[in-house]
Amino acid sequence: MRTINRSKTLILGVNDHFIVHLSMKKLYSNSNKELVRMWGEKLKEYRLEENLSQSGLAEKAGMGRNSIAEIEKGRNFSVGSLIAILRVLNRLESLEHFFKKRTPELSPMEIFEREQNKRKRGGYKK
Repeated sequence: MRTINRSKTLILGVNDHFIVHLSMKKLYSNSNKELVRMWGEKLKEYRLEENLSQSGLAEKAGMGRNSIAEIEKGRNFSVGSLIAILRVLNRLESLEHFFKKRTPELSPMEIFEREQNKRKRGGYKK
């Protein structure tokens, strides 16, 4: 997933299949319920791109058809359900951002200061 942040504009892209262009202000102005509804719409779009019926997706994801229908309508769903659905739709990479380890960029001075503050020996500090 590539993320580009340009002056309060967020662009998320996953293999050029999933492009969302939302201003950060607009994203945060949506309620949780609205964001869940948007997830449901996106999952439906993915399902249709894969030419799967709700029943077909449900069977492959180990869920009921009614659960898929409810998710697509914007009902709350679990992270486990999201992962199962994305796995079937070959879209797990859309969660990549959550699993990346962030390494902060340090200035040479910050690196030097951290090295100076490292403990040299065990035991107690005076």
